[in-house]
Amino acid sequence: MKFRGQTPSVRQIPSRTSIVLLSILSGLGTFSIAILLQWLIYDDWLHANGPLRLVGSVLTFVLTSVFVFRWQEAKRREKIAVLKRLETIRWMNDRIRNSLQAIECVVFANHQHVTDPVRDAVDSIENVLEEMLSETHSNVAARSGVPEPGSVEPMT
Repeated sequence: MKFRGQTPSVRQIPSRTSIVLLSILSGLGTFSIAILLQWLIYDDWLHANGPLRLVGSVLTFVLTSVFVFRWQEAKRREKIAVLKRLETIRWMNDRIRNSLQAIECVVFANHQHVTDPVRDAVDSIENVLEEMLSETHSNVAARSGVPEPGSVEPMT
């Protein structure tokens, strides 16, 4: 089956290096904001010159970095799980369709008078497969933020 629209791909899964860099940059951003706010409050508004209090700012840096790292790592694991689930569904769907085509061809070659009931059964199985695949894909997409496909068309 081919999907129109975007499905999760390996390119959409962030690397561990990019996750570490994002967490460090987020920590540095909060550290900078904390230092800036201290400078504004103590030096500019209160006119109390003195050393900056770095312990709270460093704690902010560490906590933000750890939080962002764990959050992004969890999102990465979820995207990998979604990708594996969709790949398994696609593989199962392809195998079932190939088996149904083989059954239909064998029945047509050997017993042409029973072709219509077999074709009806194959069509109903394909309809169920399409419904299940679209439901599963929309459920997985809703949980992972992956856009739903525009439509589902059979493989040729």
